Amino acid sequence: MAERTDARIPVEELLEFPVRYSFKVIGHHTRELSDEAYAAVRGALEEGRRVELRTRLSSKGAYLSVTLTARIQSAEELKAVYRALRLVNGVITLL
Repeated sequence: MAERTDARIPVEELLEFPVRYSFKVIGHHTRELSDEAYAAVRGALEEGRRVELRTRLSSKGAYLSVTLTARIQSAEELKAVYRALRLVNGVITLL
């Protein structure tokens, strides 16, 4: 293996695909946030793939945490989901 010049480790070395993976979206509490995040994940995956959705409101109600879990087949698919989630309105943080 070639020597790395930075501290990043390729996702292929960290995960064994296929993998059940949870994406966490944190954003401003709006009605649309969870719907748009769900649609983004569904759109990045092949049709018919199951996506689980859980939400949790912050203690003061200003922020919403959306957790989306799906079976991810490859590193490219994982990256495609993150690219789609970055486009969702109101997102503050993606984990």
